[in-house]
Amino acid sequence: MPVFARRPSLVIAVSLVLTMPLLAEAQALPPTPTLDELITIAKAVNPDVRLARLREDSAHGELRIARALPALSVVAVPQIPYQYSVSAPIDVGPQRTYRTRAADRALLAAQVDVQDVQRQVVYAVRQAFYDQLLAEAQRNIARERREIFRQLLATDSARLKSGDIPELNVSRSELELARAETALTRADVATHAARLALQLLLNVPHPDTAFTVTGTLSYQALALPTDSLVTIASENRADVRAAHVRIDQSRSLFDLSTAALFPTPTISLVYQNGVPFGNGSDYALGVGFSLPLLYQNGGERERARAGIDAADLAARHIEALAANDVQAALDDHQAARGLAERYEGGLLAKAQHELDMARYAYSTGATSLLDLLDAIRSYADARSDYNTALHDYWVSAYAIDRAVGKDVIP
Repeated sequence: MPVFARRPSLVIAVSLVLTMPLLAEAQALPPTPTLDELITIAKAVNPDVRLARLREDSAHGELRIARALPALSVVAVPQIPYQYSVSAPIDVGPQRTYRTRAADRALLAAQVDVQDVQRQVVYAVRQAFYDQLLAEAQRNIARERREIFRQLLATDSARLKSGDIPELNVSRSELELARAETALTRADVATHAARLALQLLLNVPHPDTAFTVTGTLSYQALALPTDSLVTIASENRADVRAAHVRIDQSRSLFDLSTAALFPTPTISLVYQNGVPFGNGSDYALGVGFSLPLLYQNGGERERARAGIDAADLAARHIEALAANDVQAALDDHQAARGLAERYEGGLLAKAQHELDMARYAYSTGATSLLDLLDAIRSYADARSDYNTALHDYWVSAYAIDRAVGKDVIP
C-alpha cells in the first residue's frame, strides 16, 4: 500500500504547504472598501499585473545571462603524453556591449509594460466599481417599484370591497406587482454578477455575492485640461514609452548581428605531462577564433532590420491609437456630462412630482389606473436613466485617465 494511502494526514499536510503561498497571495478585502483601497489591492494581486511582473523578472534574468562571463572549457586528452587545456573566450568586445544593451532595453520595456498593465487594470477596477454601484442603485429602484405596487394592490383591494373601483383594476395591480417582483429578481442577479466581476479583478479566491463597497452615484463637476490631453498622453502613456524602448532594443540587436562578424578570440592554456613543448616548457598558450567566411550573418542582420521596421511601425500605430483614445474618451465624457447635467437640472424632481400627483389623483378617483401606471413607469425610467447617466459620467471620466496614462481626474 502506498505511504500516502496509509497516511491521509500527511497528504493534507503536504497540500497545505503547497497551497499556503497561493493563500498568502489572496489579500483579504476590507469589509466595505473604497475605490482607492480597491485600486491599491488590485495593483498588488491582480493576475494580469502579476503576470507582467513575472515577465519583468524573466527579462531581468535575460539581462543577467547577457552580462555573465562565458564558462571555461576544460579538455583532457588521454594520450602519451597527456594534455590538459583550459580555454575561455575574451568576451570584452562589441558583441558583449550590444548584447547587454539589448537585454537592458528589453528589461526596461518589461518594466514599462507593468505600468501599462496597471493602467488598464486600474480602469477596469474603476469601471467594475461603478458597475456595482449602478446595479445596486437599479435594484433599489426595482425594490421601491415593487413596494409601490404592493401598496397599490392593498389600496385597490380595499376600494374594491367598498365598490369604488372595478375588479379589473385589482387584477391589473396584481399583474403589475408580479412584473415588479420579477424585475427585482433580475436586479438581484445583476447585482450579484457585478459584485463577482469586481472581486474577480481583485483575485478573490472565494467571491461573495453580498460584497459591498463604499461609494455613491452622485454628480460632481470636473475640470479637465482638454487642450493638453494629447500631449499628456504622448508623454505619460506607458505603451507609447515601451514602444520607443523596443525600437532601441531592435537597433541594439541589429548592431549585435553586425558585431558578430568580428570574431571573439578564445585564449587557451595547455599543459602537457612529461614531454615539454618545443619551447622547453610543459605549458603553452593558444589563441583561436572563428571566421564567418562561408556565412556572414546575413539572416540575422535581415531579421534585425525587419525588427527595427516592425518596432517603428508599432510605435507609430500606438501613438495614433493613444491620440484616438484621448479624443474618443473626451467625446464620450462630454456626452455623458451633458445628460447628467440635464437630470441635475430638475428632470428627476419633475418625475417625482408627477408621480406624487398621479397617486393622489388616483386615490381620489380623479384619474385612471392607466395614468397612474404610466406615471410610475415614467418615474422609474427617469431614476434608472439618471443612475445610468451618472455611471457613464464617471466611467467616461476615468476613461480619460486611461487614455492619457495619468490621473487627471481630481
